[in-house]
Amino acid sequence: MATKKPIFAKARPKRLGKPKSFNKKSKAYKSSKRKADKKFGKKVSLYKNIFISQAIKKFKPRKKK
Repeated sequence: MATKKPIFAKARPKRLGKPKSFNKKSKAYKSSKRKADKKFGKKVSLYKNIFISQAIKKFKPRKKK
C-alpha cells in the first residue's frame, strides 16, 4: 500500500485559484491565531495556517436562509 504524500508536498489545485490572506483585524482570526500559537509555537507553518483557517470557519456564524 502506498503512503499518502504530506499536505505540503501536494500541488495546490488550480480550481482553488490564488490564496487569499486572512482578515487580521477580525475577532475570529485573533482568537484562532492565539490558539494556534499555543499549539504550534510562534513560527509560521502550513499546518498552523490550516488550523487557523478551519478555526475561523467554525467561529463564523452561518447565515440563515
